[in-house]
Amino acid sequence: MSSANFTVAVLIGGDSSRMGSDKATFEIEGIAMAQRVSEAAAKAGANEILLIGGTQAKAKKLSGTWKKDLYPGEGPLGGVITALKAASNDSVVVLSCDMPFITDSVISSLVKALPEAQATVGRTDRLNWLCAAWSKEECLRSLESVWKRNERAVHRAAVLLDVAEVPVPAVAVRNINSPADLSADGDTSNI
Repeated sequence: MSSANFTVAVLIGGDSSRMGSDKATFEIEGIAMAQRVSEAAAKAGANEILLIGGTQAKAKKLSGTWKKDLYPGEGPLGGVITALKAASNDSVVVLSCDMPFITDSVISSLVKALPEAQATVGRTDRLNWLCAAWSKEECLRSLESVWKRNERAVHRAAVLLDVAEVPVPAVAVRNINSPADLSADGDTSNI
């Protein structure tokens, strides 16, 4: 499998309850969080950037092609499945919009490791399932099968897959769930 062409899908449909406003369009240093993720994807060389979930109106403010979440309100696994179905490439990196410090090198490392496994996942002190790359051909059917059995957690859905862990810097996958997280000292134990 060639990793020359790959898709990055940014999940923008979460309810943002802790943020107090929409996370995807919440600005850090004047740039929306989801836009920062899209820009890292472009810099990494993604030839397709998808924005999964949320509203089309919200997505118009961001770089990428909006795709309606096939399973709104059902959690991130539905977003991963939607991304895989919508992607035109076999290699699909799915990222949460609330990781504004993600880098092109992290995205590239997930894609580069993908030919050795069915999926790759970013690892810090734990696995970061919303910083992962998936082979559409290898993973979609399995994830859909688990979904039909009412599983909604990405990490539990992925247990049937051959997954390679890719070390990533903790700051790159730091979630910003509330404005207070921006002033935190980088400790991600609460996310």
